[in-house]
Amino acid sequence: MVVLITITSCTSDDRDDPISVQPPSGDYTDGIFILNEGGFGYSNASVSFLDNTNDVFNSIYSEVNGMSLGDTAQSMGFYGDNAYLVVNNSATVEVVNRYTFEYIATVSDMIVNPRYIEFSDNKGYITNWGDPNDINDDYVAVLNLDTNLIETTIPVAEGPEKILLENGKLYVTHKGGYGYGNTISVIDAASQSVLNTITVADVPDGIVIDNGFLYVMCSGKASWTGEETLAKLFKINLSDSNDITTLNFSAEQHPNYLEFEDGILYYILNNEVYTIDSTNFQFSENPSFSPVEDGVQILYGFEVHEGTIYIADAKDYTSNGEAFIYTLDGDLQHQFSVQIIPNAFYFNNL
Repeated sequence: MVVLITITSCTSDDRDDPISVQPPSGDYTDGIFILNEGGFGYSNASVSFLDNTNDVFNSIYSEVNGMSLGDTAQSMGFYGDNAYLVVNNSATVEVVNRYTFEYIATVSDMIVNPRYIEFSDNKGYITNWGDPNDINDDYVAVLNLDTNLIETTIPVAEGPEKILLENGKLYVTHKGGYGYGNTISVIDAASQSVLNTITVADVPDGIVIDNGFLYVMCSGKASWTGEETLAKLFKINLSDSNDITTLNFSAEQHPNYLEFEDGILYYILNNEVYTIDSTNFQFSENPSFSPVEDGVQILYGFEVHEGTIYIADAKDYTSNGEAFIYTLDGDLQHQFSVQIIPNAFYFNNL
């Protein structure tokens, strides 16, 4: 196993300053990509890279390719030697080599408000809101990874978001776009058709799959909507979608994110990290730790990977953000500056 980072303790006074050029070797083989969303409408999306010596490199897409990534980087995915960057407001998917970050292609035809991407049998499946004001034009676009052309689209319910593959089936959460969704679409990748729909609770925000179970975190409608609803966490047996266990959060609690590692579920509530044992499947009374104590202002990205927790801080949405790296017990190990509105971490060659 490749050891990705040599972790040492730090405080907010000794954080790393980023380097605004690519690594001298141009090699992004072993490290972490941090996707920086950028301000909506400002075309300042970017990608940062943390290498295995803890050096941070910003703006690697523009540094390598001499052009802007676009407007509002939403997500990223890997398949083979390529990385696929989903750029929401530009309505593109930018294809690059995952090791050199050199540009390969732009996918734009039949892409409208793209959100997330998943892969199966040399196809990319991209969730699209379409026109957010039209509740009936949402779809999953099917990308041919050889030609970088969209072959077809699969109509789905409003506001498709995160998408996961398990045993030839694609599971798509529906947060609702500009509205509020409460379903999971199940798509057969072979026939590229919707098999069935699983009803959950309002605003399914996080989704993970492990050992035959689908876990879905539903944030519920917030109080400011005027029609607040309860947040819920679902454990769904994939061999029997009627076998569902549900945990209800208290009124006015609206958790988000959902990660899974070694039998433990991780989520965020009130900017604090909580855990649930997936076997017992009961709420923890107390949080594991509070990133706010380390200076996190706006928790905007959350990942758990290989025994480490990664948190992205959007700050004030206009200044450069920061990334925080923790042990599973909440000990801050590393902190570094990135760019505007970091939203996720992607691990290359782990």
